[in-house]
Amino acid sequence: MLKQEIEFDVNWDIGMKAFNARNTILFSLLLVFMISSSDAQLRHMDYLGAGHKTNIKVRASSSSNSAAGSTVDGFRVQSEEQLRDASRFLAQCTFGTDISTIQTVAAMGPEAWLEEQFELPILSYHEEEIQQTLAGYGFGYRLFGSSWMTINISSPDLVRQRMAFNLSQILVLSGNTMMIFQRTDAHPLAAYYDLLQNNAFENYFEALNAVSLSPQMGHFLSHYNNPREDTLNNVHPDENFAREVMQLFSIGLWQLNDDGSRKLDIDGNFIPSYDNADIKEFAQVFTGLGSNNLAPFGAYFSGDWTKPMKMFEEYHDNSSKELLDGYVIPGDKAGMEDIRLCLEHLSTHPNTAVFISESLIKKFTSSNPSPQYIKDVASVFAPLETNNFRDLIRAILFHPEARTCPENISDQQGKLKEPLVRMMNLLKAFPISSNQNGDYWNFMRCPVFTMGQAPLQAPSVFNFYEPDYSPPGAISDLGLEAPEFQLLSAPNTIGIINDVDTRILNDLLMDDGCGIRGMFEPEDYEEDITQYQADLSSLAQFENEPEALIDRLGLILAQSALSDQTKQILVDHITQINDFEQQIRFAIYGILISPDYAILK
Repeated sequence: MLKQEIEFDVNWDIGMKAFNARNTILFSLLLVFMISSSDAQLRHMDYLGAGHKTNIKVRASSSSNSAAGSTVDGFRVQSEEQLRDASRFLAQCTFGTDISTIQTVAAMGPEAWLEEQFELPILSYHEEEIQQTLAGYGFGYRLFGSSWMTINISSPDLVRQRMAFNLSQILVLSGNTMMIFQRTDAHPLAAYYDLLQNNAFENYFEALNAVSLSPQMGHFLSHYNNPREDTLNNVHPDENFAREVMQLFSIGLWQLNDDGSRKLDIDGNFIPSYDNADIKEFAQVFTGLGSNNLAPFGAYFSGDWTKPMKMFEEYHDNSSKELLDGYVIPGDKAGMEDIRLCLEHLSTHPNTAVFISESLIKKFTSSNPSPQYIKDVASVFAPLETNNFRDLIRAILFHPEARTCPENISDQQGKLKEPLVRMMNLLKAFPISSNQNGDYWNFMRCPVFTMGQAPLQAPSVFNFYEPDYSPPGAISDLGLEAPEFQLLSAPNTIGIINDVDTRILNDLLMDDGCGIRGMFEPEDYEEDITQYQADLSSLAQFENEPEALIDRLGLILAQSALSDQTKQILVDHITQINDFEQQIRFAIYGILISPDYAILK
């Protein structure tokens, strides 16, 4: 596969040029500009070779520059190609890893490593993290953000955490709503994310059922305290959740073939998968749900956010409901039975297998999976089978289209790394010391403003970007989709670069995007975020070997996908820096703002 690079256009038209390879001179000028011309960068000159040596841990190592022939946990690493393939595999299914994990996967093989991941228990819950170590601070989202960061930095279940995040972008709930975000505690968001974490390796029916009954989703899509129809008093069930559970959470807007293509009627038009009459029937199903610990249809905000909603039969519509394709739920069934039958009906609908399989493929591996890729994964979709998500993840990650060597796959394959994934790649690349409580404080409130993305902070139920978005220009002209490019606005692009600058050149790894001592921190918060330090000692062996240093960092951060031009630019610049610690910093910085790194092939 040819390296695909982003052209740095004077109009910041980056997204439209993602698959061009004409940026070498502009990229070099950008790097030079960033270290010599900008007033914003002049404050960092002491970090680029002027003797600043604090907070970097570099220790001597006798290990060989090459991993070939070494062993990891008793397994033999055979080649640099194994390491590259392991790095690429991990970039697809995790938030990023360090060199030790890459070496382990290379030695064990990705199949064996993935099976180990499936068997890891959940060691940390967001609710427990908040209650045990973060209690006492009153503001909601920032505590959820810190619990999310602590778990994602420290927990070993790397695939579960990435799957939970992927599900959070399909079964979307947003803390930006008035109902949830302005609460005075972090429990609603923490409990919802724990729900996704619990179901990350289960099956789609269990995940959809848990989400449908969560009080957070009930508030978000307004089927909490949803009454049955009373025509005499002009009361009608709310239709919001009934619509979105079809459009976004299961069957999608259009009837689909098993390869993801849309079905056509006799006139060649797309066929809708549901209509307004269907929405009204589904709305009747989701009536009668209220708080688990309150009287029927009690106070709106005082319920228990950690337990599923309870059914109040007197408020439930017990008439028969005709759903999709003539499927009928008979009348006089209990409310929860209505919901179970409805969600089984949606989960097993043939559209759902295709719609959800394609969505997960796009989140893990490729923005433009082939029809065969979609068909193969959808054939494994069995929403009522225990642990079916594991089968889906295997099918996605080990499909030939995902595992073919990058140089041999189509130029149209791959995806843009999401802003949050890019940030986490850096934080996962090297061991980071925690605070004295073993936590990683990062309120995660501002990345959604500065980079366009933060967990459970989508602007609406439609997520951060449309799943079939195609940026105008070269990508659209080829008939391709690139959903994540919808986030690549000029402010967000600059925000991503500034985020790397803050974490690497300013040595503030856990900065929250607004400055952790800014407007969102508790008044009595005394945390000093300079205490969070990355251990870079694994790179000590590359002192006085700039090419080898760039290769190793390229392996860890960019899956060995740096072009020869990019590597030479970086080598030329770091050799002008006298201090090895600062060479490391600038090399990491240069890689993380490069187009080679941004595109995962």
